[in-house]
Amino acid sequence: MLRLIQNEFLKLHAKKSMYVFIGVLVLLELAAAFAIKPWMPLAEKFTGFLSFSNTVFVPIVLLTTIFGIAIASRVVSEEFQTGTIKQLLIRPRKRITILLSKYFTVVFVLIFVCSIALLLSMAIGIVLFGRGKEELTFVMLLKIVCYQILPMLFYPTVSFFLANFFRKSVLPLIIALFIFFLEGVIVKFLPMMFKKYLIFSHLDLAMYDSNILINGGAMPPSLDFNFTASLLFVSLHFVVLLIVSSTLFQKRDVL
Repeated sequence: MLRLIQNEFLKLHAKKSMYVFIGVLVLLELAAAFAIKPWMPLAEKFTGFLSFSNTVFVPIVLLTTIFGIAIASRVVSEEFQTGTIKQLLIRPRKRITILLSKYFTVVFVLIFVCSIALLLSMAIGIVLFGRGKEELTFVMLLKIVCYQILPMLFYPTVSFFLANFFRKSVLPLIIALFIFFLEGVIVKFLPMMFKKYLIFSHLDLAMYDSNILINGGAMPPSLDFNFTASLLFVSLHFVVLLIVSSTLFQKRDVL
């Protein structure tokens, strides 16, 4: 599988989209830093680079999730549309191995992009805002980042599943983006008895953290759930989506 993942990385490397996206994130971080610094007093806005990194990490996750949805919707569909899937299937590899290599490539790319963007935001923050003493510590920032990985990977997983259900990449992209942008509205208007069993209510595990700087004041959807129960609930959705994707991929005809 490692060789297959390497091949997928080479395909993304050839398209340059990953590097363009990282460049866009860097430009946005620089624009945010230089836009904020002249207008906002340092004492009121950022006392150091950690608070700056924490602030810009929110749009980083948002844009990276959208980028992941786009990649996940294409990584399988384009193989069938261009006919290159035949070159993969004639090799002595199981279909499920091929499919999982594509999924793990998407996961690794998103984590890599997010990590690079975070490190660069910290570097920019150190240069422009210094290393002043803050309430937010480096460990707390890492916890916030780790909590955001789960929702960042969930929506691309949904897009990946839809890409195996439909034959073209446009419809999975549209549906996944629709779910991503409207999940807040869906959660808000559902009755509480249904809301606590909705996957969207459990994606942000930071709500179980006791530190308000980390949880942002968010509360669990129900007393029936705790951190472990929500994590298992979300993990079950990941497993089901991947199992169904694998089943669809293995039954898909290659013309």
